[in-house]
Amino acid sequence: MKNIRSLFFCSLFLVALVPLSAQGAPTVEERLKALEQQVQGLVKENTALKKQLGWKDTTAPVLPQPGGKETKLTVGGFLQGQAEFGSASDSRWGGVKDRFFFRRARIYLAGSFAEDFDFKAELDLQGNTLGASTGNLARANEIFINWHKYPAANLRFGQLKPAFGAEALLSDTKMLTIERSLSSDRLTDGRQLAVGALGELFEKKVSYYAVVAQGNGANVSANDNSKFQKSVRAVFTPVATTHDKLTVGVDGLWTTDTAVSKSDLGLAGNLFTGSRSMVGFDAQWVHGLLDLSAEWLHGNFRPSGGASFKAEGWHATAAYFLIPAKLQAVFREESFDPNTALAGNTSRTHLFGLNYFVKGDDIKFGVDYLDGHLPGSSADGGRVLSRVQIIF
Repeated sequence: MKNIRSLFFCSLFLVALVPLSAQGAPTVEERLKALEQQVQGLVKENTALKKQLGWKDTTAPVLPQPGGKETKLTVGGFLQGQAEFGSASDSRWGGVKDRFFFRRARIYLAGSFAEDFDFKAELDLQGNTLGASTGNLARANEIFINWHKYPAANLRFGQLKPAFGAEALLSDTKMLTIERSLSSDRLTDGRQLAVGALGELFEKKVSYYAVVAQGNGANVSANDNSKFQKSVRAVFTPVATTHDKLTVGVDGLWTTDTAVSKSDLGLAGNLFTGSRSMVGFDAQWVHGLLDLSAEWLHGNFRPSGGASFKAEGWHATAAYFLIPAKLQAVFREESFDPNTALAGNTSRTHLFGLNYFVKGDDIKFGVDYLDGHLPGSSADGGRVLSRVQIIF
């Protein structure tokens, strides 16, 4: 209130300096009345601001202050609470019972500096696992330092996703379905220590992302060998209007691994040692209330001391807003073949889902029914997934 009193007396002083005899000028009473209205408006704004900050008359709030010289500092995160019921629709739910759990619980700090640097440090309090694990520990998730002086060439260092797989690179809070497709989970790699370059070219019609990484997973400071994983992705956007958007992407990944975890590929202990080369194609078309997307992933695996094999998978997804911006229906069909040379080992799944947006992606409910066929099983597995998402 000290600032408001100072403003009031300064305004009175200025009023006194104005010649009172000027023809057509407001009278002193009129000026004082206008000034009083302005002060009352400032008092109301000050009261509303105190209420928003939780400031009580007796105690001032404790506000966090940046410890460094950054020009911007943001605290955020999100929660995804989940409930699941039914049988195993694919191998990821093998042995998993009906349950309640937090799929993800993340909090982060992000900021920027005037010298064209920004950063993010994100912590996952649930370990980010779909398996039926116990004793999940908090761990680092996405952490990076980014130099963004040139939009066509951002340089980034940290724990990053490789530049492979459109669905894998999609934000966890923006997905149309509750879980990614099985082929995306099995043929792409997760975050790891890496350096990357990304940018947009030709008036944002072309974007790229290139990464050189250690190749052996998140929260690991050791390299599995003295070689590095390389991946690159390019996206072309030929159409981008308020009603239509079409994007086409292509990506690849090349690496030599030593005892890297790879599930559902028929490997002893689910560990792969050897070289692999991956390629992927994807497309997405958003047309008003309709969203269509598809992706195909293919990998050549050359194990050390073993026979080479190829694995591939695909998904096609359609989503439509039954109620604009509120209720969205989703259908997805997917397939994953861990060895194209063998018969009878392909997993196929159909998904039917609904998304309800209370406040966009910030508050969202979702329910999916997965009807899957497991290789070697005579019965199909049906599983219901439900989720509530809060972004803060």
